[in-house]
Amino acid sequence: MVKEISAQDFVKLDKTKITIVDMREETEYSDNHFEKSINIPVSKFWAGIDSIPKNKPVYVFCNSGYFSQEMVILLEERGYDATNVLGGYKEIKNFII
Repeated sequence: MVKEISAQDFVKLDKTKITIVDMREETEYSDNHFEKSINIPVSKFWAGIDSIPKNKPVYVFCNSGYFSQEMVILLEERGYDATNVLGGYKEIKNFII
């Protein structure tokens, strides 16, 4: 079972204690993103997976939450403490001030 967190709870997390993987495409990421997040678009996930550190919990989101759920499964299989952000960026932006 994939670990999940609501977008509302995600935005409240201390971002210095987690790794954020934003799976949106580069153009979407460049428009707005969390400071120090790692941008690994879905199309480049396998090339970028090694850039994700294992020393902190990893929170993953895409635009809608579908692809990030799949990637959390792959990360967990590789020993990451990974969590999917439900609803993706579409939901997160509702809670960003």
